[in-house]
Amino acid sequence: MKKILIFAACATLLASCGSKNQYVIEGKVDGANPVVYLFDQEENLLDSATVKEGAFRLKGEAQEPQIAILRDARDENATFTAMLLLEPGTIQVSDDPDSPMRKRVTGTPANDASTEYADAGYRLIMEYRDSSTTEERRAAIEKEYEELAHLAVEQNRNNLFGALLLADQMSYELSGKELLDEIALFSPEMQQTKVLVNLKAHAQAKQKTDVGQPFIDVTAQDADGKELSLKSVVENPANKYILLDFWASWCGPCMGEVPYLKQTYDEFHKKGFEIFGYSYDNNRDSWLNAVKENQMNWIHVSSLDGFENQSAKDYAIQGIPANFLIDHEGKIVAKNLRGEELYNKIAELLK
Repeated sequence: MKKILIFAACATLLASCGSKNQYVIEGKVDGANPVVYLFDQEENLLDSATVKEGAFRLKGEAQEPQIAILRDARDENATFTAMLLLEPGTIQVSDDPDSPMRKRVTGTPANDASTEYADAGYRLIMEYRDSSTTEERRAAIEKEYEELAHLAVEQNRNNLFGALLLADQMSYELSGKELLDEIALFSPEMQQTKVLVNLKAHAQAKQKTDVGQPFIDVTAQDADGKELSLKSVVENPANKYILLDFWASWCGPCMGEVPYLKQTYDEFHKKGFEIFGYSYDNNRDSWLNAVKENQMNWIHVSSLDGFENQSAKDYAIQGIPANFLIDHEGKIVAKNLRGEELYNKIAELLK
């Protein structure tokens, strides 16, 4: 009898463990194709279901909350695509009356939060574009829009949406230390998800390049094929401040920074300002033509392998442009100075 009770208890436990990550996706989409497909973020097929009069239902389990893509074709013939967050509960997918191209995904905490965030952003954008909106109100809208992500992360530390928003919208602007502090505020369960485990590893690498940290040396070839190190430039007594600038010729925002780099370099180079430009180009001609055509007359190196190099790992580069201002003692004193910020900072330091 005792063995039977133990077996029954174990069976109940296994059943509850097996179902705790169960999700159900119920949808009603007008004009949908006969079959809907559920893919993971890497486009691996997770499941499919038939569609009857626009309605469909899928059921499954996710080992942990994750992003998934739902669409009604395996190729470009889909009539709709919806991103949803797989988590325990019933997820509802429906047409959006305000936007024919968009599908509403609701029913679970992360999906509700994602939809609410998108709705709030959409309302602010529409108000901003309204011709009757005053310039004063537009300025206020810009601030509200910037604060949306911070507020949403604060309100969703127990679900995947908060983690994704932190990783996608806020990780660039935060220092490594700040990012680690943000991650620590999430629930223990969320901190074990792939999103936050990967983000924590990134934050730990990024912390090594926070303001106040010593620079990490990088080496690559210059236009003549000669190996040149950042260390040799920092140790040059003529250089008081060195800007380590990561860029590429194919990067529009990077090229948009060139006029500000040139202005600052032309005015302060003789006073001790140098730029060590590291290109993430893959094509040698594209790299060197951009340097020549834009008269970027400072130091340039590249390993011609895009982001697949040690510098991207050492400096936790997520995107470019990215830069780090280093003093003659080898300490990082500022980072990601954009536009006039660079000129103003160097003018302050070399006054």
